[in-house]
Amino acid sequence: MSAHHPDDMTLMNYAAGSLSLPQALAVSVHLCFCHECRDLVKNFNHLGGALLETIKPASTEEDAFDALMATLEPHDHSQAPKPKLEVQDDARITQHYTNPLLRYLPASLQDLPWQRQTKEISKFDLTSIINVKGFQVALQKISAGAKVPTHTHKGFEYTVILSGSFSDELGVYSQGDFIARDATHKHSPTALQNEDCICLTVLNAPLKFTGWYRLLNPFMAWN
Repeated sequence: MSAHHPDDMTLMNYAAGSLSLPQALAVSVHLCFCHECRDLVKNFNHLGGALLETIKPASTEEDAFDALMATLEPHDHSQAPKPKLEVQDDARITQHYTNPLLRYLPASLQDLPWQRQTKEISKFDLTSIINVKGFQVALQKISAGAKVPTHTHKGFEYTVILSGSFSDELGVYSQGDFIARDATHKHSPTALQNEDCICLTVLNAPLKFTGWYRLLNPFMAWN
């Protein structure tokens, strides 16, 4: 059971279909782990449907949520890759919450062609696959006990933990947790000692390193 969740406004925007694809992907992955947020999204959808009925007949209104999920999930499931991605077994997971991340992965998390960034941190970049201007989407793997250099953000960052755990100055986070950070936060995520931590990250602006690592900031600019 996840302990950290998107805020209500983010879930309402998700239910309304008004998030960008990268943002919606992060929320949808979290929903695969969290029945509490799934229930909230379901309630927001029911509320939205009731409001729409007061505006025009529901039969003439597009279902924005279903349209969004259609873009996130494979259309041909027989051809979609089937890597292993462990998610807690919950009977309340509906077809809407089939993990859409599986569409983009050619292998299991452990068998992905990880690109090493440092000795202890690796990345599998999804930015060109998701292909939404102004966003960077990637999987990050932090080796057990390793520490990401202290940084803040020029925009926002959504992180969803897929396996393992990490801690920072604000708490400890485990599988399924959704963490939102922005320019008001400065932190240094550190994987717990017992296993590697793999996360989905969504950014709308580059990280901004502090300390002597700030020398790397010119190299963090996006094209």
